[in-house]
Amino acid sequence: MSRSGTAWRSFAWALLLALLPIQARASTPPADCRAGTLVTVVAHLDDDLLFVNPGISDKLDAGWCVTVVHLIGGANDAKFDYVVLRETGTKLAYARMAGVPDQWDESTATFAGKPIHQLVLRQQPRVKLLELRLPGGHVRGGKVPLGLLWDRGQTLTTYPMNADGTGATTYDRASLSATLREILTPATEIYTLNPDTVAFMEHPDHIYAARITRVVAQGLKRDVPIGYHVTYPTGGLPKNLTADETLKKRDVVGSYFAIDGNDAGHVFGEYMWDGNWVARRYWSMAHSNDPGPDFQLRPFQLVNEYSSRCVESAGTGKAPRLAACSGAASQNWFWQQLPVMPGEKNDALLVNAATRGCIAERDSGLVEQACSASSSPQRWTPWDFGFVYTPLNHCLGEKDGALNAGRCTMLTAQYRWSPSPQTVWTDTRHEGALYGDVKGSGRDSVVYVQRRKDGPGFNVWVAEMSRIDNASPWYLNAVPFDPQATEPTCKGDTLCFDSARFLLADFDGDGRADLMVIAPRNGGTAFWLLKSAGTHFEAPRLWYQTSAEWTPANAQQYVAGDFNGDGRADVMIAQKRKDAGLDLDVLTAGPSTGNAPALWLEARELDAGARFLPARVAGSEGSRNAGLIAIEDVNGALALSQFASTGSAFSPGYRTNAYAQFKAAFVKVVAGDVDGDGIDDLAVLEPRGAATGMRVFTMKGGKVFGPAREAATLSDTSYADSMPALIRRNEHDNHATLVLFSRANALLKQFYYTGGAPSVSGYDFDTAFGVGPVQIWGDLPGLFSESLWLRTLAYWSR
Repeated sequence: MSRSGTAWRSFAWALLLALLPIQARASTPPADCRAGTLVTVVAHLDDDLLFVNPGISDKLDAGWCVTVVHLIGGANDAKFDYVVLRETGTKLAYARMAGVPDQWDESTATFAGKPIHQLVLRQQPRVKLLELRLPGGHVRGGKVPLGLLWDRGQTLTTYPMNADGTGATTYDRASLSATLREILTPATEIYTLNPDTVAFMEHPDHIYAARITRVVAQGLKRDVPIGYHVTYPTGGLPKNLTADETLKKRDVVGSYFAIDGNDAGHVFGEYMWDGNWVARRYWSMAHSNDPGPDFQLRPFQLVNEYSSRCVESAGTGKAPRLAACSGAASQNWFWQQLPVMPGEKNDALLVNAATRGCIAERDSGLVEQACSASSSPQRWTPWDFGFVYTPLNHCLGEKDGALNAGRCTMLTAQYRWSPSPQTVWTDTRHEGALYGDVKGSGRDSVVYVQRRKDGPGFNVWVAEMSRIDNASPWYLNAVPFDPQATEPTCKGDTLCFDSARFLLADFDGDGRADLMVIAPRNGGTAFWLLKSAGTHFEAPRLWYQTSAEWTPANAQQYVAGDFNGDGRADVMIAQKRKDAGLDLDVLTAGPSTGNAPALWLEARELDAGARFLPARVAGSEGSRNAGLIAIEDVNGALALSQFASTGSAFSPGYRTNAYAQFKAAFVKVVAGDVDGDGIDDLAVLEPRGAATGMRVFTMKGGKVFGPAREAATLSDTSYADSMPALIRRNEHDNHATLVLFSRANALLKQFYYTGGAPSVSGYDFDTAFGVGPVQIWGDLPGLFSESLWLRTLAYWSR
């Protein structure tokens, strides 16, 4: 071939390569950003998916343009191939979020003279990802390059911008600020992470990404709303996303982790941290024109989650102690950041907000002293994933009822901490096990639902309250997850754990308790009956489908009970009213299906967050008619209302009792006939306060409930890890049993923070409300944390 021919061919290839980006851009229509532009700046390639969303998807669904800036490429000194792998995962996740194929136009864009890897979603160009590919820091101590750039004047070299390993660039503080300023310029709104915390409560990269974003946003010289998102600590806080938001978010996060780690399974549970973060979004809104922070962090409480007790100052020169959480100023603490090198451990003082004293650790133990930034015995490493590390690198915990700083090995839940008494473990919306005679033997069994790891489905297990019998699966509901799909995993007739609520009762009158699964469908609510065959639950059969007037998103609670006394269990829907209170609608049970919802009571007087217990209450017509007990928080106190049944309506008795001695948000209430008089009584559980364990109180049922009387102190239990019920174990019992479905106190692992099997134990009451010794029926298959589902929507403001 002639030299001229070779030259021509080279020229042709060069021309073609030059034209390809133009053609790609021409094939992608320009983004319409008239609705607004959200710019989200985070550190790592999963921070936006785990902590900021559904804030991003909500804007996308509303027609906004969304630009996501990932400052860090890879993590922990990873090689370039891991950077590319994580970007592959985030591309798949955002394509799924947008509901379009995973096809992107990739290019090297220039901002303030710096090259940035840019990705635009081809079939939804309102989605743009900008990858700065800076090196990442370590989560628990070690070099933090972003912090060194921002606080110490160092320069950073990025990972390559080109696939062939070329195109790296260098940043200092000024050039990074200029680049980010140009990216933020078109923003209508900005999201980032939490700037006002200390390492290692959150990843140092998270904190610096947020602080840099705030400083640059303040220099835009215009007022832009900016949202700050809490990261790691959200895993221990109550769920605050709707079922629909959670399901969509799990799909997106699952698609990402199917690439990064090649395992999406853990995001469908709540036993590892990635899974815990999915159902939560905690954030606060500010403005770019707000004055700069003084870094005075909000006080918090150090709550031992096993005993539900708070660390309290005893004064200068004395050891801190554990006490009942009272809200006293002596129980408020904050971390004071020390001027250390970014990434250095032992970086904060533990300061009491009331005394302004600091906790030091010496060989003899913990003691409160006057604060000194140069005192090494006062230099703590703030908690990370529930642990608190002391100045001598011990783990803070509880031992024999007292505060303890012990070795960080073989740790149980006594070493698990929360910054607030309001945690996922004290969320009284939760339900665990259900109880009923599913075998028709005249004896109640334990029925519990377990999340699956292969997708958002669930399995149903049945166990006897016996040391001999073990649990067996009665229904297996696999919902396979496809990370490549663009449609939701949970749609149509698919039953998924996060969107389902469960009832156990005899809905067809054959003497065996059946399982009812309630889920959204066709714009309304579907009631699926899993009939008990005595050895298993049959496949779901549609028992009733409501219109769009009744949706799970507006149903505070579903309650099963034989409200009309015909021998078949009915379903009560506590439906939120548009004005105030709740409507109590009842679907009575026919021989094989449910009947249309009928309004039994307009309960405007009730708070929309009221919770209901089915119960035999005084005043109901007919001995078989079930009524209701409503539980409310009235100015912090526990308030009770009773609703007798006429067979076609509820007769209200609003707030017949109020118990000021109980903080409504921190007690668990169950109903059952303790003394055998045909009227249900109540048992109330609260943390013991003075030591590990909990106290049990009873109130005798009647037209009004009797006074609260302490029936027992259970010293061998954890309030936070126990879900109570009052049942009669068989039809011949003349007394009730307090059953606890609890988390076995297993060893904690670094990322397996909620480990522990379900465990069942019981305490028999006598007819005089005395409590017998504990009966331990043993551990069950699965994980306790995977058995908790939301029985009610709303929770009381606390």
